Amino acid sequence: MTTVDSQPEAVEAGETVSPVVEQARSEQKPRGLFGLGGRLLPEGLFSREGVTASYVTKEVLLGVTIGFAQVPESVAFAFLAHVRPHVALHAAWIVGLFCSLLGGRPGMVNGATGAFAAIIATFLPAPTVPGGNGAHVELLFPSVIVAGLFMLAASAANLSRFILLLPAPVMVGFCNGLAIVIGMAQLHPFRDEASASGWKSGPELLWMLLITFVAMVTMEFLPKVPLNVFKVIPSSLVAILLAVALEFAVVRPSGAKTATIGDVSEFTAETAFPIPFFVDHPSTGYNLAAIVGSWTAVKNIVVQGFLLCVVGAIESLMTSEVVESFAKTPSEGDRTVFAMGLGNIVSGFFGGMGGNAMIGLSTINVLNGGRGRMAPTCTALVVMASVMGAYRLLNYIPVAALAGIMIVVVLHTFKWFSLGMIAAALLPKFLRDRLNLHRKVPRIEALVVFVVTVVSKEANIALAVVTGVAICAVSHAWNSGHDLQITEAMSGAVKIYNIEGALFFTSANRLLKYLDPEADPEEVEVRFGQSSLMDFTSVEVLNKLALSYKACGKTITFHTLNLSSQKIIEKANHLVTAIEYTDSTISVPRVPSFTDGFRADPMVAEGVFDSVLSRAVQEPEACKDEDLEKACPAEREEVTMSI
Repeated sequence: MTTVDSQPEAVEAGETVSPVVEQARSEQKPRGLFGLGGRLLPEGLFSREGVTASYVTKEVLLGVTIGFAQVPESVAFAFLAHVRPHVALHAAWIVGLFCSLLGGRPGMVNGATGAFAAIIATFLPAPTVPGGNGAHVELLFPSVIVAGLFMLAASAANLSRFILLLPAPVMVGFCNGLAIVIGMAQLHPFRDEASASGWKSGPELLWMLLITFVAMVTMEFLPKVPLNVFKVIPSSLVAILLAVALEFAVVRPSGAKTATIGDVSEFTAETAFPIPFFVDHPSTGYNLAAIVGSWTAVKNIVVQGFLLCVVGAIESLMTSEVVESFAKTPSEGDRTVFAMGLGNIVSGFFGGMGGNAMIGLSTINVLNGGRGRMAPTCTALVVMASVMGAYRLLNYIPVAALAGIMIVVVLHTFKWFSLGMIAAALLPKFLRDRLNLHRKVPRIEALVVFVVTVVSKEANIALAVVTGVAICAVSHAWNSGHDLQITEAMSGAVKIYNIEGALFFTSANRLLKYLDPEADPEEVEVRFGQSSLMDFTSVEVLNKLALSYKACGKTITFHTLNLSSQKIIEKANHLVTAIEYTDSTISVPRVPSFTDGFRADPMVAEGVFDSVLSRAVQEPEACKDEDLEKACPAEREEVTMSI
């Protein structure tokens, strides 16, 4: 019996190996924690290859530009998270530095983000004093450390590949929900608890609206001015400078005043440097006893840490995919999560709110030619220099300007095309044609976008993502269950059922109802073509069928089950004992061929062709296909072929 081996042969010495194969083999090599190429230090971290004067100039300019844009965003995210601004700024440069140097996606900018702030805001109530920390803020820092530990565990378990489970509707809903959460937080500077209406009023409100409008217009339209200088200077920095000039050159000389960062939460020398949260210092003063004071506190730390890990990993891996699509270079998802975990552990230790990848700033960086680690590293250093050395200047920034900048970020984060998708899914066809809405997607996917958006606002982003994935999974399972195809035929006294399609919990019961043990003949075969058993429900259905036919005194066997299906049955053999099956190996009769002998030893092939030819001349009728087995019984042999 000859076996056709499907395993690849070893590569001979000197044989050329394709780059794709070489890369696949290198990825399979076990990597250690330390050393270049290991999980801690990425390969090429200290390499000078490709480092030219033009490369350094472009990367440094990009890093500085994005750094000035990140500072006001980080301060705004601090207010969203109900923490003081320095908590976000220290987290921004710590997480950014770790991820830019050790991460798996060069060119990606990291820092304090709206996703992290949105989760934190669900655990921290709004501060009683404007610009202060919310109650129980001391629970935040252990939560960030726990989130970092979860990220390290996820990286060690190679869980980054599960980003593939996120369907496009979930990602769209994620962005929409995040935009709404951030946008709603920008209303906070306009609130006034002391007034009867709860909102600011009079000249202060008017001046705040003017500053917000100026910041928005500058942020949005300055990059569109056809001057090269505005391609280098970040529009957010210009918006801040104009807002400061408007506040101190127009508003205050007129006798009015709007709140600045210094008025709300002043940067001082005490907040300039990161201090471990458990150290007694003027910038800390946290109630450490509350961390382990009750089981509720410990539970909140773990839950908050888990949610921060989930949201941070999702947004970072999504951002990595976006950057990869522009840069056309591969990413390492597990290394990205690993570096983010280290950064969050250190950030939490030094009293930071943690962070992850920033999709907006990362996109700006890569679209302007940023490809390496230098630009994100410079961004982190600029943020660090701002909070440590230029903190006095930050105190002059009007809070209304931060709101204007963040509103523009919100407008770009929200996926406006999804509104047309949802409308097209709800409207009938004649209205879609009349309104020229040619964006229809399956209604269940439009529902997912809507549900994820709403749950992000009403609960939290992590729960919204899980809900969206669950809806998509159920929808896919339901639709796939209708793909099962069952045909029947008779072969003598044997009835044959041919099965095509995956057999799992949705489709398996259809097979159970289709077969009729009482009406079928004595012998029945079920043949699985490209079908597979996907779960225990399918195995249980086969077991029920076997028992039903056995009770009627009939036999049923299941044929051509593939290897994965066999494993499912064998692992459940203590639960199902009545299933008789064969594997996917089939036998076909072997016919004489002039290539016989070459498979073992070329020398044995001598005379094979002459033997076959002489037999054909002497017995021409014997070599017809229908009589070949009878005329050449000595040549018949079983050949095993693996499907």
